Amino acid sequence: MGSDRHNRLAGGVDLHAHTTASDGDHSPTELVERAARLGLAAIAVTDHDTTAGVAEAEAAGSRLGVEILPGIELSAEVERGQCHILGLGIDPKNSLLLERLCEVVDRRNSRNARIVRKMRDELGFDVSLDEVEAEAGGAVVARPHFARVLLRKGIVGSMQEAFDIYLGKGGKAYLDRERLSQREAIELIHGAGGLAVLAHPKNLKLDPESTAVQIEQMGEMGLDGFEARYNLHRPEDTERFLALADRLGMATAGGSDFHGASVKPKVFLGHVVHTSADLMGVEGAADPTPLSVYAAIKERLARSSSQKA
Repeated sequence: MGSDRHNRLAGGVDLHAHTTASDGDHSPTELVERAARLGLAAIAVTDHDTTAGVAEAEAAGSRLGVEILPGIELSAEVERGQCHILGLGIDPKNSLLLERLCEVVDRRNSRNARIVRKMRDELGFDVSLDEVEAEAGGAVVARPHFARVLLRKGIVGSMQEAFDIYLGKGGKAYLDRERLSQREAIELIHGAGGLAVLAHPKNLKLDPESTAVQIEQMGEMGLDGFEARYNLHRPEDTERFLALADRLGMATAGGSDFHGASVKPKVFLGHVVHTSADLMGVEGAADPTPLSVYAAIKERLARSSSQKA
């Protein structure tokens, strides 16, 4: 299967992947090494609320022949919860973006301290913030780091159990966090020179017609496109979203949302477009995002840059 998987992915791209800079299992270098072994031509590094992994990924990409598209994934408010907006092709050193991210991270750190207090005072767990931060290894602390501490201490038997009982939405230790508005997230991405792309549109948890309305409304705010191709899209979902993008004249992207086995054990790097719903979650049974999609995104980025010049 390894050779077949390599041949299937060779020359394709994955425009949504995470590293240890946020909540992924693999360092930026390890992520790029994995992409190179699979034969991927390019990947986008899209960590949550940070660009800290981009420079290392670019260095590894230059050495291994994998093109790196600098990115980020921002959380934004919607009427009934949240959405995630990818910034593709951003300047990872943009000062306005980094200043705002510092504020977001400060608020996240405050929430992390409150989660620890909740675990200690209400649930009786012997957990400290120092332990969780050590688990993160200097990266942005996220819920998987809490889950790993719980697992290491034997409080839970698996990462999935940690999220199901304690850290998932509605869990015993879950606390929501402040998010950007949709408009601000889009403006921050544009200010950093990137394209604003709605990630995993099915996560809006709306029916197809309402999803289309939501995307169109976000388009009026400046959203450039959305992930028509995504690891959890059935073939009919992909077809529907491609048709919607064509109707609205919006860009499409495609990514696996790869984190690693401890966070998303059935999501594999480069594993994006399913041709059969029966094979979803099986390694090597999906295609990558076509190189033509990446070329179209780079063309939009170049056009946008020339218009601003």
